[in-house]
Amino acid sequence: MVEHTVQAKKKITALLDQYRQPVMVEEFIAGEEVTVGILGNSPPEILGIMRVLPKTKQKTFVYSIEVKRDWERLVQYECPANLDGKVIEKITDASLRIYKVLGCYDFARIDFRVGYDGIPYFLEINPLPGLNPKSSDLPIIAYSKGLDYRELISVILDAALSRY
Repeated sequence: MVEHTVQAKKKITALLDQYRQPVMVEEFIAGEEVTVGILGNSPPEILGIMRVLPKTKQKTFVYSIEVKRDWERLVQYECPANLDGKVIEKITDASLRIYKVLGCYDFARIDFRVGYDGIPYFLEINPLPGLNPKSSDLPIIAYSKGLDYRELISVILDAALSRY
């Protein structure tokens, strides 16, 4: 993350030189990191909404690949997410609409950042999320709902088979 214009210009120049293609620059949204698991097709359903909380207080927290690799030491997961009911409703509604509009099937994970203003901002969708039984977000959400790993994989497989 870059906080100052001079740093940003240097980073953008380095990325342009390295990749030789346009660079997308986004505003950082401070707030809560939230991930949503979705399963199924007709209709798709929210498996769960999980909040990712850093174990040590930080000015700006990013749930990066480095954090995910050391998740047991760096974060704790809260599922279901302890958020205001209206925020949960907005995340649920947006997640299902995003899943459908983007033509996803069977399962996906959708990430949001809930700003300090209480507005959930869509970050990305992963239509083929990790399924590592020990460290991936979707299985962790499933476990919090009482689904074991075999049951989760079975639900995903059944959703895929039902389309054929």
